[in-house]
Amino acid sequence: MEKKIKKAGVLGAGVMGATIAAQLANVGIETYLLDIVPPKMTEEEEKKGLSKESPEFRNRFGQNGLKAAIQSRPASFYVQENASLITIGNIEDNLAWLSEADWIIEVVVERLDIKKALYEKVEKILKPGTIITSNTSGIPATALCEGRSDNFRRHFAITHFFNPPRYMKLLELVPGPETMPEVLDILAVTCERIVGKGIVYAKDTPNFVANRIGTFGMLYGIRAMEEMGLSIEAVDQLTGPVIGHPKSASFRTADLVGLDTLLHVADNVYQGAPGDEKREVFTAPSFIKTMVERKLLGNKTKQGFYKKTKDDKGKKTILTLDYKSLEYRPQEKVKIASLEAAKNLPGLKEKIKSLYYATDLGGQYTFRTMTETLIYSANRIPEIAEDIINIDNAMKWGFAWKLGPFEAWDAVGVQKSVGRMKDAGYKVPAWVDEMLASGKDSFYKREAGKTLYYDIKAKDYRAVTERPGVILLPSLKQSNKTVAGNTGATMIDLGDGVACLEFHTKMNSLGEDIISMIHKSAEIVSRDFDGLVIANHADNFSVGANLALVLFTAQEEEWDDLEWAIRSLQDALMKLKYLDKPVVAAPAGMALGGGCEICLAADRVRYAAETYMGLVEVGVGLIPAGGGTKELLIRNVEHLFEVQKGGLYPKQIELMPFVARAFETIATAKVSTSGPEAVKLGYLRNTDSMTVNRDYLIQDAKNTVLAMNLEGYRPPRPLTSIRVAGENTLAMIKLGLWTMRQSGYITEHDVTVSTKVAHVLCGGNVQADTLVSEQYLLDLEREAFLSLCGDHRTQARMQHMLTTGKPLRN
Repeated sequence: MEKKIKKAGVLGAGVMGATIAAQLANVGIETYLLDIVPPKMTEEEEKKGLSKESPEFRNRFGQNGLKAAIQSRPASFYVQENASLITIGNIEDNLAWLSEADWIIEVVVERLDIKKALYEKVEKILKPGTIITSNTSGIPATALCEGRSDNFRRHFAITHFFNPPRYMKLLELVPGPETMPEVLDILAVTCERIVGKGIVYAKDTPNFVANRIGTFGMLYGIRAMEEMGLSIEAVDQLTGPVIGHPKSASFRTADLVGLDTLLHVADNVYQGAPGDEKREVFTAPSFIKTMVERKLLGNKTKQGFYKKTKDDKGKKTILTLDYKSLEYRPQEKVKIASLEAAKNLPGLKEKIKSLYYATDLGGQYTFRTMTETLIYSANRIPEIAEDIINIDNAMKWGFAWKLGPFEAWDAVGVQKSVGRMKDAGYKVPAWVDEMLASGKDSFYKREAGKTLYYDIKAKDYRAVTERPGVILLPSLKQSNKTVAGNTGATMIDLGDGVACLEFHTKMNSLGEDIISMIHKSAEIVSRDFDGLVIANHADNFSVGANLALVLFTAQEEEWDDLEWAIRSLQDALMKLKYLDKPVVAAPAGMALGGGCEICLAADRVRYAAETYMGLVEVGVGLIPAGGGTKELLIRNVEHLFEVQKGGLYPKQIELMPFVARAFETIATAKVSTSGPEAVKLGYLRNTDSMTVNRDYLIQDAKNTVLAMNLEGYRPPRPLTSIRVAGENTLAMIKLGLWTMRQSGYITEHDVTVSTKVAHVLCGGNVQADTLVSEQYLLDLEREAFLSLCGDHRTQARMQHMLTTGKPLRN
């Protein structure tokens, strides 16, 4: 039986230690968080009358670390209640606690002497079989293990989390010289399946994989910028989303990491890899060294390559560093023809290819920096990793690149690019030449529904190892598993009698195509399948209705068409809700508006931990009208039992607090910051379940369908007797809105929109405890939505959102 990690210990309560502990707590692992005893008392502690024996003093670092994790933004905890799984203490008094731990993670300062001294203490309290790992970002495992017992060395490895641990998928797993294979297996399974990480198997080399290549790319890009006379803004435009890198690009990323940290990581390679053919790149340019001396370190000192400030009128503005004078100046507009041309192309691969082969300054910079990074990456195999897959995954998961180096190389064409590289005087790695000479002109290819990669040792293509429990919809479609589809959605056979409905519009916004496929999928599943999963691989499950289409229809006053569209969505989701086969929604990323409503209509929801769910329609002057308002009301009152007449309590349970909760959630457009928070907000039920690693989400949703059938699934019955709060509660909510308006907290149109929300939630102008049907509430939703669409203030809100991406408070 595979060992299960039930308790963990984290040594070091700094930013990384505390947030690693937070992620362990998020997934239900009880965790001890220990740090050193402070060297001296603060004035505040002395005023409190604390002594050096007081736990409050002795555990200060641990307590402060936990407090910082609780207050961190973005949030480190899925919900703050998870912090209760963390017990704080100190290394001097509480180290013995770790004798109960199955896994101990060391996250102390990056000094070998301090780590080794700590290991000596830890070794004395280790129970047999306890795994100990270090979160070091660069100290070799060989050095860390030196002088330790055989048991310690066999159970030791490096688990390098990326910051912030909750959100960054990458975990580099580095074995020590004597690490047992079963220890690596336990760590890989635990970190991937339970903690939610993507595992990259790295060699014990300086900075492992992601930081080795990422730091090289960043430092070489800075050198090229200086030599070519480009500005910081231009480089950030050229190295951002247009080539599949994050919006933070080069210099905003450097500011985020900290220039002192960047230099430390670079020096680690310079000192630790004397044989690196590009070693000199890891010596930072002189202007960066000067920036560090002047404490222009980035976000941590509030000034680096960029600096936030206010202009003469008090308006927030961002200044850019002139790296020649080291003075801040207003940002300059970037005008590069090849950049603008690439941005206008439809796909990422097309954008990269266009920019790579462009001949203007932007193209020259892209060719030069990308070529250097591609060749450097190719030269690192097998030094830092065994294959191209681990390198590509490291950069995608650790640096948020859309394409890894070898995937990007395929995008520009390996044969063509190598020809241009050689013409420019670059020396291409011998194994790449050998691959091309053998007639293989790409690093990856698709064949019979499988992805193959070029294996350097085998000198041939090999299938990417399929991970049990990971369902890839594109592979199924290539294997002729498509059942039905249109331009907006596709129905796919997952096997075992389960179908999947996949959306694939832009941002998965809901339009006629998707609604049509919901209707069609329900009919096919009812006839030919045992259940339905609704899922996709996009960044966002669905951002809701096609707002541009709603606005256009409203401006054209095509009210019949708009009414039909809303009714069609309502009917589609009611068909899902009462389908005679189980329906499981599997959201990840944003599930907003109509996307949320689809989840509310499902029998069960198997949600990714990083699910951001909400009914946000009020932000554009509308209300949820696909059944969302109705469903949130039901979720808030469904647990209330009916009081029988003649009993001890003569009245029905008061609905006001529960209606008010639903009202506040919708009227303030609350969006969960995690899947578990969506349960707290009432969007999800306690019977819904979470998958931490999204890679397994579709399989888990499929398993949920199969389990429901094994339990003897019976579809729910349509609700015809929903007790509503009526006009008295509606009047109370209106009074509250009037008070907020008089106090200046909300606008007149906020009052109008919120009153429409309250009208539906209270069941309209009826008496308290009136029983109504779902269809009655849906009719109220539709009526409210249509009336608001006809209001010029709502149309202005929709237009503003579409134009600026921000809500308008008119």
